[in-house]
Amino acid sequence: MFNDAGQGLVLLLFGAIAPRLFRNTGESMKKLFTLIMYCGGASTITGILFGTYFGYPVFPPLWFNYHALVAGESSSNSSFKSIYDILVITIYFGIAVIGVGLILNWINLLRKKEWFKLLFEKGGIIGAEMYFAGVYASFYFAEHSYKELPGNSFLIAAFGMPVLILMLKVPIEMVLNHKKENNSGHSDSPSPGIINYIMDWIIELLEIFSGYLANTLSFMRVAGLGIAHVSLMMAFRSIAGLTGNEFSLAGLSILLFGNILVIVLEGLSAGVQALRLNYYEFFSKYFRGNGRAYAPISLRNYLQEEG
Repeated sequence: MFNDAGQGLVLLLFGAIAPRLFRNTGESMKKLFTLIMYCGGASTITGILFGTYFGYPVFPPLWFNYHALVAGESSSNSSFKSIYDILVITIYFGIAVIGVGLILNWINLLRKKEWFKLLFEKGGIIGAEMYFAGVYASFYFAEHSYKELPGNSFLIAAFGMPVLILMLKVPIEMVLNHKKENNSGHSDSPSPGIINYIMDWIIELLEIFSGYLANTLSFMRVAGLGIAHVSLMMAFRSIAGLTGNEFSLAGLSILLFGNILVIVLEGLSAGVQALRLNYYEFFSKYFRGNGRAYAPISLRNYLQEEG
């Protein structure tokens, strides 16, 4: 989203120096400066991959030329020909992130021996099977010029069977709850009516299909903000060029102002969107509001535990 090596280096240096300049700040601000430093490092790496330095393609990109694609220029030597290819990359990335989140959720459920949730909940095996089957069907549909879907046998096995299995969720849950109530010696859970049962089943199906679709498409904002970032820098370069020479004093002043504005506004928007994607599309897949306190893995914590 913020793919500029020069601007990323500015953020990295600011995040590294700021704690020394503002020594009286609290612990939360120090953590914020550290986060800015890491974000600047990530921006520097992606900027080198795309060959972007303060809005200019100074060095050849290690991956592909982001500026050229946004400007409508494609290289015959590159497999990326248009902005749509950038959007596809973000979708692949989103599928991978969602997949990792689901695996972590399964690990948590296995450790807690919550077999019912492992099978039937949205982030369980059935929901994940329908999601990845939908991913396959979508790419199959796109590769066949949006004219052909996978065969009926695949559609029945991938979608029809899981839908029917989900119909058994409520009856199985009622049986399990009944056994627990018999063991505890009391019963206070009313049986749902047939209408409520069908409505719950339909709502759950809609939640699985629409939820996973929205989760995946949300990652397209990564490409959108990246395209907006490049477009803003191209606009400031054009404005600087109107002075007669973009490297004159007036042109450099415009470029300096443009870089500062982009670092502040785009950095803020990219940071907010990154937090949103991490929480809603990844963290919420496996997070539970109980259990052990979250402790990030780090070499420092490991050495402290060993010591």
